Amino acid sequence: MKEKPYGNCAMSSVKWKQIAHDIRARIECGELPPGTPLPSESELAEQYGVCRVTAHRAMSELQRLGLVVRKRKVGTFVAEPPPAKPVLVAAVFPFMHEYPQVEYLRGIRSALPDHYNLLLCETRNDPHLEAQYLRRMHHEADGIICYPTCDPKNKSLLHRILDTGKPVVCVDRHPQGIPCDVVMTDNYQSALTGLHYLAENGHRAIAHFTDNALYVSSIRERYEAYLQVMRELGWDDVQPLVRLFPMHESVKLDYLAQAVHDALFTLMHQPNPISAVFCLHDYYMVAVLEACDRIGISVPEDLEVLSFADAPPLMTRVTRSVHRLVQQVYEMGRTAAIRLQRRINGEVVPSEVITTLASFYPAERNAQGGRKVVSQTLSYDKEEKP
Repeated sequence: MKEKPYGNCAMSSVKWKQIAHDIRARIECGELPPGTPLPSESELAEQYGVCRVTAHRAMSELQRLGLVVRKRKVGTFVAEPPPAKPVLVAAVFPFMHEYPQVEYLRGIRSALPDHYNLLLCETRNDPHLEAQYLRRMHHEADGIICYPTCDPKNKSLLHRILDTGKPVVCVDRHPQGIPCDVVMTDNYQSALTGLHYLAENGHRAIAHFTDNALYVSSIRERYEAYLQVMRELGWDDVQPLVRLFPMHESVKLDYLAQAVHDALFTLMHQPNPISAVFCLHDYYMVAVLEACDRIGISVPEDLEVLSFADAPPLMTRVTRSVHRLVQQVYEMGRTAAIRLQRRINGEVVPSEVITTLASFYPAERNAQGGRKVVSQTLSYDKEEKP
């Protein structure tokens, strides 16, 4: 005889709740997955020692809760879970088609569940357009992943958005003084790795070609690493070796190529000529290689070039002759998306700056097909909100 743990029909007003609770618990813990057939009302009545009316009431309650479906002349089955509510994530990025932004977006999309929709907002690195998108997405999106311009004019706007509780994660750059989650390259330590390699190779006069927007965290940190290494080499004043150019988004590349050519020619023909160049990114690296070709300088024999790999579409076979700092962009995009999901799901955790070292590929070993990887692991530097 089957066990009758709950007596008879005399306490049916309590028993139907117990039956419903038992079955619900087994469904929610995964013991009864969607599509599982359930006992008939007669079988439940016998199992629990109650009348069929009590079993019917229990199953009706489970049906009302959407946990079971009842098919006439077939039976009762565990219901499929309802589709997840769509979630809208805004990606506020300078350019959607350029590297590294496109790799960030690939990583972000790969980590988002199917019911997360990604809305692309292209700012063209314009702080005014960025502000417009941020205001709009503050009201329309469930969360924001921002590749910020870092323009100080948008600092108060970001503060207001964060103060309302809207989840925001920044990638690649850290807006100064903004207490939000940031996923980015450790630009300072990564640049030190490449610059120390140049110093160990005997270089003492190293030029730096960079953007004039030092308020951008990645640009500033690479510049600070350069200053540190040059101080170690005995340079109190590096201004004769530094060239600050307008950000490449705002100038034509043929103008940049000519400007770099003129700067390189001057630096190579001064009394203490440079022997290496540290480029902010690959736009400068390509311009340097073109200038070297025009001037008749051999790379790396006459001039060694170090560059952050920020524009692979520009790459050609000649890049095997330059030293490369390659960021782990795809993985950082995935990390940012996972972090944003935690915020959207209501998890309350302190804001963090999550950094990863770029991988360093020396030119000499590139030419032989080898490579040297400095690090591909993420590290976490907690930054408590005030």
